[in-house]
This record gives sequence, structure tokens and C-alpha cells, in this order.
Amino acid sequence: MEATTSIPREAPQSQHLLPLPSTNSSTRRLRSILETASNAFGLFRRYRAHQFPSHDPESEASIQNLSNIVDSKMDHLTSPNGPYPNHSSFRLGDWYWNHGIQKSQASFKELVSIVGDAEFHPSDIRSTNWDKINGKLAEGDDAEGEWADEEAGWTTSPVTISVPFHRLTQEPGPQDYTIAQFHHRSLTSVIREKLTNENDALHFHYEPYELLWQCGDKQDPLRVHGELYTSAAFLDAHHALQESPSEPGCDLPRAIIALMFWSDATQLTNFGNAKLWPLYLFFGNESKYRRGKPSCNLCEHVAYFETVRAPILAAFST
Repeated sequence: MEATTSIPREAPQSQHLLPLPSTNSSTRRLRSILETASNAFGLFRRYRAHQFPSHDPESEASIQNLSNIVDSKMDHLTSPNGPYPNHSSFRLGDWYWNHGIQKSQASFKELVSIVGDAEFHPSDIRSTNWDKINGKLAEGDDAEGEWADEEAGWTTSPVTISVPFHRLTQEPGPQDYTIAQFHHRSLTSVIREKLTNENDALHFHYEPYELLWQCGDKQDPLRVHGELYTSAAFLDAHHALQESPSEPGCDLPRAIIALMFWSDATQLTNFGNAKLWPLYLFFGNESKYRRGKPSCNLCEHVAYFETVRAPILAAFST
């Protein structure tokens, strides 16, 4: 059981012994409620552990690595003109590739409207290297993609899924659909790579805590929600792991690694229909502010899905 009474925090740090329940007497250990001092905003942390963490990831945080200001080295990735050096050349390239293979009167009028626009500058396209730009656009249609690199940990495996068919189709009910080459990475290897990365280890939270706010000594503290590693689910999972039987002959510390998955279709190029449906992975042990900053490169690609083929979809309309 957990204590529910307010704990005075006159000293910078305080601790109160709290024996946690366990079904195995060999794993029953005396844990404590440890609280940090309040900061200037009245926020403090409450740990349920044997001691304070030896490393505080928040001590490595600064306004530079938490802000959404894009580093200068990332500017070329966020350019709205893609591989084109300026907006004028981009508009011509867009007209050439996306406005029909055979040029018509309507297409000619679109070209006239582009070059006749007051914001179109002929000087911007005089030195444009069109062959180089077209070569970059063609690179995005590479059929193999990054999973061809075995050193990056990509592999292929056959995967069979069950696709439901409507009762009015010729073959109603679930039908198996096999993806012969499902591109994916081992989650274990991704986790191992993350935990051995010295730069990311500085910002990685192994010990969860409750973030609390208190205004004055007479009011009970209020729970503050914001990060996954301060959530009730994370804390419950962490405590359950600590109280579970240890591996035989192993006394190393144990921690919860939170995996956050997300997927969405991604267009490979500015021109053409080539696209993939990647599966992304973030680690919930890292701050949401760093996860939301592209220059931190905290997003991991762990799989690429295939879209369901047209013949299967057609069965729903028959």
C-alpha cells in the first residue's frame, strides 16, 4: 500500500520508509518515499525507491536542446522547395513533372501564368542545374531503399495476416494474405543500440517519479501530468518489475523501457506516386520536448508496411 498523507519538506530532501508488498519473501525489500526540494515554480518529485537516482537526466537539459528552433544543419531538410534552389525553379519543375505528360492549351496557360507572375524571377533559374535536380528526384524512387543495408539491422520475413471479407462476396469471411518480404528491424537490437548510445544515455529516465506541485505548506500537493515516465501506468509497471523475482544469479538493476509506436503514409518524393508506410518508434523514457525536436534524431524506423493490393480491395465491392 502507498501512503496518501502529505509529507513535510522543510529540508532539501526527505525520505520515509515504506515497505511495499511482495508475493515472494526473497524479493521483499524496504523501499522509501524520497522527495526533492521544490523549485522556483513549486514543483518537486516523489520517488519510491531505495535511494535517489545516481544521475538526473534533467540536469543535462537546457533551453537550446529543448526548444523547437531548428539547427542550421537541418535547414536543407525543411526547405519548402525541396532540391530546387528557389521558388521560381520549383514552380517550373512542378509544372513540368506534375501537370500532365502531354502538354495542352490549358498547360500552356499555366506556364504563362507562372512566368508572368510578379514573384517569378527569371534570374533565379538561369544557373539552375536541372540535370542534378532531376537526378536527386530519381534517387527517391530507389526500389531497395534503406532496408537493403544489412548493417543497419534491416531484415525481411514472411508475414501472414487475416483479411476480413464481406458476407456478400464470393468467399466471405477471413482470408489469409501473405506478405512475402516484410521489412523490419529487431526491437531488441534497437533497444540495445539506444541504451548503449552515450549521447542519449544522458537524457534517458530509468527511474520514474511523481511530479507534484504545492502552493504553500497548508495545501496538499497536486499531481502534475506531462511525461510518460511520470504517469501512473509507468510507475505501476516499474514497481511491479522491482518487486518481481530476480533472474537467478543476477543482481543488476532493472528498468522499464517504454516503446511508443506511430505510423503514417510517407511520400518519398515531391514528384511521383512512390510512397511507403513506415512504422516509427520513440522511447517514452525520453522527454517529449526532445522527442519533438527533429534535430535530436530520436525517431527510429523499425518496419515498413505494404498497402493491401487492389484485387483484395476489389472483393469488397463485388
